[in-house]
Amino acid sequence: MKSLKLMAAVAMLSSAACGPAYEKPAEGSSTGFALSFFKEVNRNVKPGENVVVSPYSAGVVLSMLAEGAEGETRVEFDNALNGCLFKAEELGDEKVVVESANSVWVSDDFSVRNRYVDLLSNDFNAFITTQNFADPATLKAINNWCAENTSGKITEIIDRLGPDMVMVLVNALYFNGPWEKAFDPANTAEDVFKGRSGNQKVSMMSAKKKLNYAEYQGCQIAELPYAGGNYSMFVVLPPAGMDADAVLPYVSESAFDAAMGMLVQRDVRLKMPKFKLETSLVLNGVLQDMGITSAFSTAADFNGISAMGPLRLDKVQQKCFIEVAEKGTEAAAVTSAQIRLTSVRPEGAPVEMKVDRPFFFFIADRNEMQILFAGKIVNM
Repeated sequence: MKSLKLMAAVAMLSSAACGPAYEKPAEGSSTGFALSFFKEVNRNVKPGENVVVSPYSAGVVLSMLAEGAEGETRVEFDNALNGCLFKAEELGDEKVVVESANSVWVSDDFSVRNRYVDLLSNDFNAFITTQNFADPATLKAINNWCAENTSGKITEIIDRLGPDMVMVLVNALYFNGPWEKAFDPANTAEDVFKGRSGNQKVSMMSAKKKLNYAEYQGCQIAELPYAGGNYSMFVVLPPAGMDADAVLPYVSESAFDAAMGMLVQRDVRLKMPKFKLETSLVLNGVLQDMGITSAFSTAADFNGISAMGPLRLDKVQQKCFIEVAEKGTEAAAVTSAQIRLTSVRPEGAPVEMKVDRPFFFFIADRNEMQILFAGKIVNM
């Protein structure tokens, strides 16, 4: 599978052009951005493809780009980000490892504004280095940095540095969380997953647990907490006979909040498959559908990054990894940007929830509802 690189080459800009006065839109929520991003990704992939993305990792790289954009280009970034900026913050706790790291790689023949360097360093805690982009060692160094910051799960994010590339911005996100109550491997058995492409034999985990559970517009939703109680996976199972993609138009921040508000603790007999998935996506079309259009054209205004121009956003890519098993979840994402010059049932018997058909999942900070990873599984 191709290495998923979130690369963005910053748009052609005339150093003399100042652009219109900038007015930041009203700040929304990171949940709104995450769900919009997830929906747009699904619209841009083939219906039969599994999807796993990191809205958080994408949000960080887009925020770093936004801080270097001006005029209409900045407005487009802010609107797409729902008025949020994803800056450096403390993630994880004593039980769950969540690590986010940023790096910025600058060609030694390109000059970046001091204020932008300071902003990346102070607000994003970014590692910033100047390198010879013509030297193959630079490419190796970028990929090594990705491997080191994803515990070796993502070992390559860039496959080449073209002669017109002047800057690469990268976010790496790593998650490793044990379940609050692990599944017993002795209860894992072969079963059938009714995938889009047909029935498939899978290893199905099984347990009876007290879980936060809800039924919302025909979907079953179960919250699987990780140790420590700060992070959870939310598994969303659409009604039998309904295509998973038919649910996506109804996924919104208000629907998500309503569903979360309906969760109550129930005894749940849960069956869900173990799975391991890697995805690699070019996000240009996704971002353009979200309103970031001028950045990919000669109208781009990235004067906040450098007076050397013209610049243009070239390509944005993301690579993700996730593995879900009896003990817990391990996940990683790398997003890179290259800059180029030019309702609940009544109490009673335990609820039955068998995840044996296409489903969605979200891994989030339970307190802030910051969505780190989101996915759709249609085949095993």
